Amino acid sequence: MEWEVESPVLKRDRDESLVSIEEMLREGAKLYEDKEVREEKRHWIVFRLHREHYGIEISKIKEILKRPKITPLPFGPPWISGVTNFRGNILSVMDLKRVLGLPKEEGVEETKMIVVKSGSMETGVLVDEVLDSVGISIDQIEPLPHLLREEMEEVLEGAWRWGERWVGLVHVEKLLEKGSEGKDEESSIWSVF
Repeated sequence: MEWEVESPVLKRDRDESLVSIEEMLREGAKLYEDKEVREEKRHWIVFRLHREHYGIEISKIKEILKRPKITPLPFGPPWISGVTNFRGNILSVMDLKRVLGLPKEEGVEETKMIVVKSGSMETGVLVDEVLDSVGISIDQIEPLPHLLREEMEEVLEGAWRWGERWVGLVHVEKLLEKGSEGKDEESSIWSVF
């Protein structure tokens, strides 16, 4: 025999429980959404070139090392410094200052090389100094100003405010495309690679 008791107190408690459960679910969903937004960060290595700061996404970096011995290549594009032996493989080395149209400073030599990768493509990128590793929320990345030099627009994907400075964010795939320009020309030294 079932006993059903219709009590206004029990009914009110049950209705309030439903409301509070729905409220908790809404709050939980909001926290989950907020967490997703917070987790939409990209992590970057910030470095200095000339007097400016740039960043490369950590997921695109294979290694950071001291500047290796670089063998210059005749007839290569001007932004290719040459090649180096990287763990038994020949690796092209890019002069990012030339790619970005920055002046070469007399007496200042790039001290580090960042090896970047995308798919099967890799190259070394010379930088003056590695400064920091930072996480940047996607909503903090701003579009590039239209006043940039064309060379910069070709390889940067956005900018980020870091204290008092702007950091240009390097688009590695575009940089690797730039580095491979000239490889299809038969008269180029690239035909041996």
